[in-house]
Amino acid sequence: MIGPGGTPDLSRFVQMVAEGWGAFFSIVAVIVIWQTRWADEKKTARLIRFIIIDAILLISDVFAIAFRGRTGAEAFYIVRIANAMVFVMGYMLIMSGVSYFSSLIEDRVSVSVKNWRLLEYFIGLIGVIMIIINVFYPYLYDFDKNNRYYRLPGNKLVSFTYVLGVLLILVLLLNFSKNLKKLEKFAICSALIFPMLSLVFQAFNYGISLVILATCISVMLTFGSHMMDYTAMIAERERERESRMTDLRIRILHDQIKPHFIYNALTGIYYGMDESIPRSKKALKNLAGYLRGSLDVLDERDTVEFQKELDTVRCYLEVEAFRFDDQVEFEVDAEDTDFSLPAFSLQTLVENSVRHGIRKKDPPSGRVLIHSWLENDVHRVEIADNGIGFDVGEAMDKEGVHIGLVNTKKRIELMCGGSMDIESKPGEGTRITLNIPAEEI
Repeated sequence: MIGPGGTPDLSRFVQMVAEGWGAFFSIVAVIVIWQTRWADEKKTARLIRFIIIDAILLISDVFAIAFRGRTGAEAFYIVRIANAMVFVMGYMLIMSGVSYFSSLIEDRVSVSVKNWRLLEYFIGLIGVIMIIINVFYPYLYDFDKNNRYYRLPGNKLVSFTYVLGVLLILVLLLNFSKNLKKLEKFAICSALIFPMLSLVFQAFNYGISLVILATCISVMLTFGSHMMDYTAMIAERERERESRMTDLRIRILHDQIKPHFIYNALTGIYYGMDESIPRSKKALKNLAGYLRGSLDVLDERDTVEFQKELDTVRCYLEVEAFRFDDQVEFEVDAEDTDFSLPAFSLQTLVENSVRHGIRKKDPPSGRVLIHSWLENDVHRVEIADNGIGFDVGEAMDKEGVHIGLVNTKKRIELMCGGSMDIESKPGEGTRITLNIPAEEI
């Protein structure tokens, strides 16, 4: 790029590079922000629009600078279109900025700032009309025969409307500043003050476009503010999720470890001492293993190792076999144990087989089979019993004795991306198969 006298115009080159990088940053910022749209689609869309307009402004100014001072038909049109785009995008930036910042205010405070928004839109619209008129009847700026931009007396109107637009946004934010977080307040106010100061300076000192560079900085600060807000929101949601998961684990634990089951098991062991101390000691050991395994689940975040769950279930079945004089039989065939599943899921299904399947028979005896294997990158767990069975459609539509099945099915789907198949017929028993994709674990 050549300046007066054939010397390189370093300041213009530096500005082009800075604005080029600013446009690149804006594009990257849009891609990043797009990934956060699920948090607040409306506000995110407004911020993306704000940044895209800034990127167009920066790219337009790069073209305006690059072709300034060049001759020829191509330069003639590019310089004029690029400069008009710079001014139009400047006003569009004000309108999109107030759209985003007002949504931020309304999100923090239960108040409408629609009138502020409409006033800014009016100023922006007036500015765009001014630029369109200037294209046909120059009174704000024009170009010499070498396609060099120069100001006309009416150019002060551009600076005035820009400053007024930014000032109104700043007043709006300061009016509700107590509702903004400290870092958020600093970032947003800085994002507005920099362009306003540069506008005032450049109104009296023409040269390198400080306004556009300041605007680029303001977009970066706004992006930073958004990401800080998004990060804080993610952290808060994670804390809430952890709290809900803890409450859920406690509720599940309360549901699984029934007080009457412990009482009945201890009573059975107590009277069993009269018949066989070794057998009663074994039952007591299994009861302790069952309780320990159930309590250990409280330390798990989401899922538990299948082997741990299986060990707890095995202890439970041993206790039930002891209580009912071996009327409850079981068999475990664990070919595959290298995976995880939601806590208490296997235990819920096995207890359901014993309590609502086998123990409801006449006579109350039966067999439970647990089989796990890996097939086509899917971990499969089958729980089968020869209990009384039930009507699957009716059971899954109601909340009753089979509510554990409904909840387990939902948890398998949500937490593991898997599925649960149920086969059961009244009088013939039940077969439940868990299907957990290996790649999901």
